Amino acid sequence: MTKQTLTLPYAGALPVADGPIGDPAKTYTFCFSQGLANNPWSTAQKESLMIEAAKHPNVQIKYTETNDPSEQVADLQSCVSQKVSGILVFPQSVGPLTPAIDAVCKAGIFVIGMERTVDTDCPDSWVYLDYKQGAIQIANTIGESLKGKGTVVETQGTMGSSPQILRHEGFIATLKSKYPDITVNETSPGDFDRTKAYQAALSFLQSPQGKKIDAWYTQYSEMALGVYAAMQQTGRTDIPLYAWGDDKSTTSAIQRGEVSAAVPATPLHADLALRVAIQAIEKKDYPKRIMLEQPLLLTKDNAPAYDKTTWGSAG
Repeated sequence: MTKQTLTLPYAGALPVADGPIGDPAKTYTFCFSQGLANNPWSTAQKESLMIEAAKHPNVQIKYTETNDPSEQVADLQSCVSQKVSGILVFPQSVGPLTPAIDAVCKAGIFVIGMERTVDTDCPDSWVYLDYKQGAIQIANTIGESLKGKGTVVETQGTMGSSPQILRHEGFIATLKSKYPDITVNETSPGDFDRTKAYQAALSFLQSPQGKKIDAWYTQYSEMALGVYAAMQQTGRTDIPLYAWGDDKSTTSAIQRGEVSAAVPATPLHADLALRVAIQAIEKKDYPKRIMLEQPLLLTKDNAPAYDKTTWGSAG
């Protein structure tokens, strides 16, 4: 879709042979309900899914994406009514999607979740990113860089989504336990969006609270780029900026010195989720829970090498 070369980091995990799956005479339809729209993350996640789907001629994908949880609930209901072979879901937020995913389970359709979580154990399988370890990594990095004292600003993502909850709670808990003399102030949420983060950061930088900032933490690199644009506009680019993300725009920003460090978080795992669903269709054993290994923090030292195989564009 983006006409770029990328490497799927988990391509070797739970391999499925190329060619038709299950009964070669049957078409297997899978829904992918994406709770994030108009975002580089969702584009790359879809790409990883379609690369795997293209290897199997009797697999069809029905793809929907939205930023509205009520619309995603409706999308899931539509998938259930179509009696698809399986449903892959990236839930928009915890509250509305928990009962919706429960309903999919009760309908007897195989369901696998990706990255974002909800408050139910019913899905057949789930692919997780290690948010706990990532939040500890970035909190320790900031804490050590400030020598345990100072003021950090945090820009959170979509409120009520599991990344927002876990990336915040793990970060705050680590600072409180290991760096109690660091104060954390918050901007308004950035909704994992560059423009919204820019607006939130600009407002904060122009406020009384914005006069003293020793470091800035954003929950996604797209938001970090928005925050940096606000810093440029107000002449505050001396503030160290930290983020989550591992696409080319993040590695480029690190190499330019705009972002100090970032927790790698890849959307290139939907291919693995589809292989799990295929194994279930073929009555093979599959893992109930898959925790993806958390790579080392991205810094100026390792960003150039990482950039060669990662996803997205540098813009």
